[in-house]
This record gives sequence, C-alpha cells and structure tokens, in this order.
Amino acid sequence: MFQIGGPQGGRCVLPGEAPGEICGELMQIAILLLAALLIGVASLLAQGAVPGDVALTAFLQGAAGENIRWSLWLTDTAKTPMLFVTMIFAAALAFACGGVRAALCIPLAFALSWASDKLLRMLIFVPRPDADIVTVAAPNVSSGLPSTFGLVYGALFGAALMARGAAPLQRAVRVLVFLVLLAGFAARIIPGGHWPSQMLSSLLFGTGLAGASLRLCSKVPRAPRQRG
Repeated sequence: MFQIGGPQGGRCVLPGEAPGEICGELMQIAILLLAALLIGVASLLAQGAVPGDVALTAFLQGAAGENIRWSLWLTDTAKTPMLFVTMIFAAALAFACGGVRAALCIPLAFALSWASDKLLRMLIFVPRPDADIVTVAAPNVSSGLPSTFGLVYGALFGAALMARGAAPLQRAVRVLVFLVLLAGFAARIIPGGHWPSQMLSSLLFGTGLAGASLRLCSKVPRAPRQRG
C-alpha cells in the first residue's frame, strides 16, 4: 500500500522509500531532461551543427574509415524486427540492476520514447548533417532532432542506469550499458545520420524518460503475499 500523509508531507511514498531518495530520483530526471532541452534548443536555433559538431563528426568518421557496416547494423537494432531482441536485452540488464520492476518498465519507457518522437517531429525541424560538410552515407530529409534511435536507446538502456538496487553485478552492468550507449552515439554519427548534439540531446531525453518510467512503475503496489 501507499503511505499518504504523515512525515512525508502528503506525498505518496512506497514502503521502504525515504523522501530524500524520491527527491534524488526526481532531481536526476529533471537534470537529464533539462540538459536534453538546452542542447536541443541550441541545435534548433543553429538549425544544424552547433560548435564542435563538425569537428567531432570528422574525427569519428576518420577513425572509422570505410568500415561503417557495424554502425548500420547497430542502427537496425532500434527498428523492428530487431527492436524486440533489443528490448529483451535491455530488460535483462534492467533486471540485473533493479529487479523485476525495472525490467517491466521497459515497454513503458519505449512507449514514452515513441510518443515523444512523434510529438517532437510534429513541432520542430532541424536539418541533418550536410553532405557538403561531412560524409553522409544515406541522405535523409527528415528532421535530425530528435533522433529516433537516440530516444529509443536512451529509454531502453537508460533504465539500467537509473534503476536503484544492490545487485552485485550492478556496477559491471552499468559499465556495459554506458559502452552500449556510447557505441550507439557513434553509430549514428559515423554514417552522417545525425550531428553529435542531436544524438546527445536525444539520448539524454530518452534516459530521462527511462527514469520517469521507473518512477511510475514503482507506484504500482506489490500484490500482498498469501499466508498459510
């Protein structure tokens, strides 16, 4: 059951939760969303690359050379049918960090990322990288902000980063998740799919959505245990 009122000042708090922990979680979510907003606004005002985007894109493309097949494959993991495998993998990582509830929040996190992508694309348009400036493997006239891939990856894998728990493998799993997100970040920049600022804003926003999903899932009370 929820605990309402009392020393928590009228807020709904689950058994075992301290108000300070809730404030900390909400602060983390707010910081992620605010950072995503600030970077996104900068990209929107610039209508393309912000300072540093071109240099970082050129560096990553130069380091990758002609070998971009891995980045195209990784991009497909955020699309059906591979998306379902990605969701199962993300749920397993979330479970390792935060248990069953963290794993069960994955569908909600994906739904929020999908809805956010559709809504934002109705409201804003920011050009993708220009083939006259950097290498673009497959020109695309759709908006580069938000990045659908970034929102999906941030929402799915961000759950493991944001989940609370004391699992013994939590630190190792979070390192793995960070590397997955870093690979995803590079995978969309190397073929010229997005500017780095567009990817960073989308990943941060998606991770904020993951945190919000975890918070919402934590509001679902556990079924009472049967005695006898």
